[in-house]
Amino acid sequence: MRIGVIGTKWGLMHVGAFREAGAQVVALCGQHLGSTREIAAREDILLATTDVRELCAVVDAVVVASPDALHREHVETALESGRAVLCEKPLTLTAEDAWALVEKARKAKLPCAVNFPYRMLPPLRALRSWLSEHPVHHLVLTVRNCFVPTEVTQPGAYVGLSADFGGVSHLLDAALWLTGSAPTWVQASLSGRPVHTAALHVGLSHGAVLVLTHAASPEPGLHGAWSLLGETWEAGFSGGYIPAREGWCVSPVRCFESGAWRDLAPGLEPQPGAREPWAQAHVETAREFLGRLAGRPPTDRELATVKEAATVQRILSAAVVSEGEGRRVSLD
Repeated sequence: MRIGVIGTKWGLMHVGAFREAGAQVVALCGQHLGSTREIAAREDILLATTDVRELCAVVDAVVVASPDALHREHVETALESGRAVLCEKPLTLTAEDAWALVEKARKAKLPCAVNFPYRMLPPLRALRSWLSEHPVHHLVLTVRNCFVPTEVTQPGAYVGLSADFGGVSHLLDAALWLTGSAPTWVQASLSGRPVHTAALHVGLSHGAVLVLTHAASPEPGLHGAWSLLGETWEAGFSGGYIPAREGWCVSPVRCFESGAWRDLAPGLEPQPGAREPWAQAHVETAREFLGRLAGRPPTDRELATVKEAATVQRILSAAVVSEGEGRRVSLD
C-alpha cells in the first residue's frame, strides 16, 4: 500500500507509523519545496512536492497532517482524486466546514477517518469495555497543558491557528467514545484570545454530564486526571505526556465497586527498546486504517469517523457561542 503524507512536522509521526504497519510511504507534501525536499531525502521518501494533487497521483491513500486551516482543502482534494484519507485532529476550523466534509466523504464512498490516538491506548480500550455495562452519570476531566500559548495574538478572536483550543478535541472524542454518548448541550467559559483555558459542561444523550477543564500550565508536559462516576461505582486514571519520562504515561485504570478498589487495567509508560506509547498508538491507527483499505473486519481499535469528528467540532463551535452569549447552547 502506497501512502502519501501531507505535512512535514506532525506528519513525520505518521511516516514512521505507516512504515511500522507495513505500508510504503512514497510521497511527502509540504508548504516549502526546499525544506520538504530536505526532509523527504532524510526520511528516504521518493517524491517531495508542494502540490497535493501531484502527491495524490502516486499513492493509494493520503494522510492529512497539514496545518488545521488547510485540512478541509486537503481532504477534499484527496477525496476528489479518489484516495482514501486519514486526517489529523481537529477535522476543520469550523463546524460548517466539518459537516461539509461529512457530506463530501459520504458522496465519495471512500474510507475517510480521523486520528484520535486515545482510542488506541490499551488502558482506555479496557475501560471502554467495562463501561459498556456500567452507565456513567458524571465524567470529570481536568487537563493542564504547557503547549497552549497564552500570549494574546488576536484580540477579540476565540480561535487562533487551531480550532480546538490546543487539544480539547482529543479529550471530547475520548469522552464520547468511552461513554458511547452523543452531546445534547454545551455551556462554556473560555479564557484567552485565542482561547488557552476552557471550562466546558457537556450534556450527554444517556443523561450523563461531562465536566471538562483544559488549562494552560507552566509545568512542562500534559497532565490529565479522569474520574468517571456511576450510581454505585467510580473509576479513574491519570495520563499525559511527561517530559522527564520522555513520553506518554498512563496510570493503571482503577475502579471502586462493591466497597473496594481494584485495578481494571495496567498502565503504560515508555520502556527502553520499545516504541513510545503515543507513537505506538499511531502505529495501531495506521494498522487499522490499512486493514480498512484491505477490507478486513474491524477490530476493537475503532477509528473515528468523519461524522464523529464533526460532532466534536460542533461542541467546540457551540462552546464559542455559549461564551459569547452567556448561555447554555442546545445541540438537539
